[in-house]
Amino acid sequence: MSATSASEPVLLAWRARGDEPAPAVAAASADELARKRQRKEEKRRAEAARALDPWELYRVQVDAVEEGLDLAETADRKVRFALVVMAGLNVGLFALTTRGELLGLAHAPLRGWLGLYLLTYALVGVYFFLQAVEALRPRGPRPSAGVPLAARGLRDPGEVLRYDLESYQRAWREVSFDQLNAELARQGHRIAGVNEEKFAALGRLYGGLRVLALMFGGLVVMVGLSTLYGGLRS
Repeated sequence: MSATSASEPVLLAWRARGDEPAPAVAAASADELARKRQRKEEKRRAEAARALDPWELYRVQVDAVEEGLDLAETADRKVRFALVVMAGLNVGLFALTTRGELLGLAHAPLRGWLGLYLLTYALVGVYFFLQAVEALRPRGPRPSAGVPLAARGLRDPGEVLRYDLESYQRAWREVSFDQLNAELARQGHRIAGVNEEKFAALGRLYGGLRVLALMFGGLVVMVGLSTLYGGLRS
């Protein structure tokens, strides 16, 4: 037994009685605590730096794939929200452009410019819908070129049917963690590419939505000026 270990019961007994321990015993106990903390810290650093075992890697990659799928669903929800906003703008546009007799547009010299303005609005709206389609369009699985059939297709719906039922069942029985983790890595990489395309289209979609909102505001101003001009002439 080390001197430090032997000193610990003595130190505890003194503290229980309310006495101050001898300086040498207190110093030895402090050194032992410092060494324990150092060993724990070294163990923590070694654990943080070690490579993942196959099962840990599998769980981490499954989480990454699920996160990618959640991100794709988030992009789709944002597209649907943009379409709702677009529908609201179109309702307002319809209300403004179909009741010209109430707004004095028939007397406004801006009537010709209004037609050009609406045409531009319509073109931007077509661009908006094209980007919505691009963001929402289904993207099929991409084949894993150069990867042996035995090492792929167990999780990828696009490649499962490359097997017949018997060989597919046999592949699941024979698959190794390394093969499965490699397939998960490919699946996560593919989902990341899909999300990159989706969010690029989503950025253009919301850019078009901002333009439409500004043009709708400009249309409101134009209608207000036309109404004011018609009122001054009457």
